[in-house]
Amino acid sequence: MCTIGQTIKQLRKAKGVTQEELARALNLTYQAVSKWENDTAQPDIMMMPPLATYFGVTIDELFGYKLDVMTNKERLIRHMDKNGILVRDKTALQHGGKSSYYINTENFSTNAQLARIGEVFADCIQENRLEFDVLVGLAYHGIAFAVATATALHTKYGRTCSYSYDRRVADSRGRMLCGHTLTDGERVVIVDDVMTSGRSVTERVEQMRRQADIQTAAVIVIINRRKQTAQGTLSGEECIQKKYGAKVYSLITDEDIDAALQKRII
Repeated sequence: MCTIGQTIKQLRKAKGVTQEELARALNLTYQAVSKWENDTAQPDIMMMPPLATYFGVTIDELFGYKLDVMTNKERLIRHMDKNGILVRDKTALQHGGKSSYYINTENFSTNAQLARIGEVFADCIQENRLEFDVLVGLAYHGIAFAVATATALHTKYGRTCSYSYDRRVADSRGRMLCGHTLTDGERVVIVDDVMTSGRSVTERVEQMRRQADIQTAAVIVIINRRKQTAQGTLSGEECIQKKYGAKVYSLITDEDIDAALQKRII
């Protein structure tokens, strides 16, 4: 069985963070983390809950019991599979092809599930060092995910940002955006569930730009379904990059799911 220091090292590398980044998240020095991983010191018992939360494992797993070290993407795919969000069933793709699974993000229906996906979104923002002013959730599914992300950014990383979400239909005052009022020059990160062609995101960004001259800093989705894009056409992420110069980040892709199936992670 691995020592706790070896386990922390495995989890840190699977998460793709440095000793310095782990130390900063825990308000420690990187020397402390280095000592753990070299087995010259052990974490204080009070550090176990925040360590387990940071890595998304149980305290038992920190001590090496039943630890199945996976990457963040693999953990998320397994989580989605176990909770009926990744549905393994044959489905027709928009361009005429077929897939052995589909994604039903409506099954992110409990507070625990939303807290988990919000944390993964927040990790993505932190790990890619995204600088922005406003987090925007796209109606409808993206609203809950953006709320969970904004909350995780504050509770896990102590980061404060403005938050808003768009509407499909204007309210009685004609407003198409709720929460923070966008102003010219603000950098926006958009959160949504699935991207295929990018058409929906483009339409909503243009709607927001009619209210203020915003900059699209990034778009983050749970899954980028590039395989659903017809051959010879631009993918959704390519369209967003070309139109706004914004990078699209996806927590997982079709290729990640295919790899998880091949490795029998799910």
